[in-house]
Amino acid sequence: MTRHLALARVCRTLALTEVATAACLLANHEWLLGILVVWAAPSLIAADAVCRGAHHRARAEAQRAAQLKAGEQVPPLTPCCPFWQHSDGQVHGPGCTRPPLPRRDTYRLDDGARAAFNEIVRHYHDRSAA
Repeated sequence: MTRHLALARVCRTLALTEVATAACLLANHEWLLGILVVWAAPSLIAADAVCRGAHHRARAEAQRAAQLKAGEQVPPLTPCCPFWQHSDGQVHGPGCTRPPLPRRDTYRLDDGARAAFNEIVRHYHDRSAA
């Protein structure tokens, strides 16, 4: 169990306890106090959801790392990192699971440099030294 899952369980327990306490207060005609007690429950439920998402992300990253270490080809996680919606498929930072794309800004190259670039790119996925 990760610390995120433990925190999620604590948040859910506190939210349920608050709802039960508010129900008891409302049954005893303590309206103002019951409303104040139940006021924090939605934020605890939201914290529970965020912590559960972090737990699932940590498990997925650990599983992906184990598969990569075993030499398997695995696709990047979805979402690959917190900035995945505004990235246009680019790598965002050190925590991103998306592989880097080769540079394709060849519009600035003359013919000789473009030929050299195409030769380099042709061997991009080749695992040989040359």
